[in-house]
Amino acid sequence: MSETINPDQQPESNQSGIGFATQANSGGSPQIQNLIDASLGRPTPSADTTNDAADQSSPVDVQLYPSIIYASYDFQNQNKYKIVWRGSPNFWSGRDGQTPVAICDHIMQGSLEASDGWFKNRRSDVSSHFGVGQDGRIWQWVKAEDTAWANGILQSPDTSLDWLAECVRRNINPNSRTISIEHEGYSGKAFPDAQYQATLWLHRYLCQNYNIQPDRHHIIGHYQITARDRAGCPGNTFPWDKLINDLGSAGAVVQPPVVTPPSNGTDWTQGVTGVVKMQFGPAAITSNNSFVRSRPSLTAGDGTLVRTLNKGTVLHFSGYTDVGPEFRGESRWYLITEADGGGWIHSLMIA
Repeated sequence: MSETINPDQQPESNQSGIGFATQANSGGSPQIQNLIDASLGRPTPSADTTNDAADQSSPVDVQLYPSIIYASYDFQNQNKYKIVWRGSPNFWSGRDGQTPVAICDHIMQGSLEASDGWFKNRRSDVSSHFGVGQDGRIWQWVKAEDTAWANGILQSPDTSLDWLAECVRRNINPNSRTISIEHEGYSGKAFPDAQYQATLWLHRYLCQNYNIQPDRHHIIGHYQITARDRAGCPGNTFPWDKLINDLGSAGAVVQPPVVTPPSNGTDWTQGVTGVVKMQFGPAAITSNNSFVRSRPSLTAGDGTLVRTLNKGTVLHFSGYTDVGPEFRGESRWYLITEADGGGWIHSLMIA
């Protein structure tokens, strides 16, 4: 049974800062989790992105770096592309003392959107640093300085690659030495020009910024790491010769994406870690005097209180974080859509 609590008036030892208390539980609202799962779509495991679940153990750090990278792109000027941050909980923080020395290319065996849902699902245990759509969109799920879960299984690896042979000798997970790029589409299908130009730009940008050699020893396919289960990844139509040749073209200097803030509205993700962007809902407030914050916070009087909502108020959501301040064993906070007023609300306030 719920009770209404105003943290500004309760004893200091019991300040929750979320505006109410509810029966303790460890998993938040199962109805909301079902909405999230439905929004994720739980796409059918693809031949590439799903079986990689066996590559990894449980994450040791689920913090994501904040928000979205905003930039401009222009297909007539390949020095400018847009990288949109999507975010995934499936990664390791840092690279276990390693640095990226190679780019590993993959094929999604499906759409950009389906892979996005799969990478955002904690139960999939897979992710990629980047994905390139057939229309030239570039999405990012894991920071390049962190380790994505994309190509960690060593199955008859190509030990003619010195860095990969060293991974075998020293028992180094190849994920810690690679930047992974997924490509929308299917093995055996040629890239549209927009997709090729976008992945060329991305490869060039990564090679320049991470000192990766633009050759076939350092730009490889997943099949060269996991030969048995990923023999067709990224497939025999992947434009290896053209890509390496174009990367070696003289005078091709790539400028980094121009980072700009959102064009309108409040950026509720500013300064918030672990944000996973997605749409889900509706769901209702369970108690009167429920606090909506400008960022996840349990601190009374810190200026983050935006408004209070009453029991029965229906909300929709555009994201969540699992690394907010913990209350009664639960650290998930939901990001309310702009249409419903925006702001953050603790998961225990929602049913």
